[in-house]
Amino acid sequence: MKDFFTFYTDIKDMAVPFTAFSLYHMLFLAVSAVGIAVLFSYYRRQDAVIQRRMQVIMAVYFLVEELLYTTWLFLFCHDNVWHQILPLELCSLCVYMNALTVYLKRDTLRFFSGVVGLCAGLVAMLYPANISELYPVLSYRTINFYALHAAFVLFALIQLQDHTLLQYHYMKKNFLIICGMFTTAFVINLNLHTQYMFVGVPPKISFIASLYKVTGVMMFLPVILVTLFLIQCIVLYILRKVYRVDNRIA
Repeated sequence: MKDFFTFYTDIKDMAVPFTAFSLYHMLFLAVSAVGIAVLFSYYRRQDAVIQRRMQVIMAVYFLVEELLYTTWLFLFCHDNVWHQILPLELCSLCVYMNALTVYLKRDTLRFFSGVVGLCAGLVAMLYPANISELYPVLSYRTINFYALHAAFVLFALIQLQDHTLLQYHYMKKNFLIICGMFTTAFVINLNLHTQYMFVGVPPKISFIASLYKVTGVMMFLPVILVTLFLIQCIVLYILRKVYRVDNRIA
């Protein structure tokens, strides 16, 4: 527990590291899945007033979590902290988009929270590259990581109860949002040597780094954006099948 709040660059002789695909990873996944299932089941049984209240509570949680995470970085990160706290990580952007979704109730934002939030949450929990072998199992960063991304998945499932969101014209608007986010992050990374949105120059995650070696710096961002568009198309197609959306609803 001595390294519960320690930033990974200051951890020495980690006792029980959190490692991807380990028994501890499976345990975190199981607990997250149970928590999501229980809360989602409870949400579906409530009337509209209680459901709205739960969404407001989740919006407050997202914003408080982001504030606490930023405070943690200020207190414990001693490595270019001003570069670390920019709200350009995908999870930070999901936090603010989810809060805006609750406040504004716009279908474009709800689509983002449903589709992007679901993908971001699931992929992060299944492949926790940001914490694997960097933090102990019992640490603020590990526990917060899974609590936050499980909340993303829960919030996404809540939004996707409205099957009318799964329309292709929302996908087009959503892709413009994604392009803006990744382009901004790429430019910042290019100038500050950061790793926002996993498009650092060069990136640190192995399979993205392999793509970078093939494309080079000039074509890296365009290839990433095309890849994201294709992934979004596939995810939306799968969700339409899962939720049995009428093909006449485009």
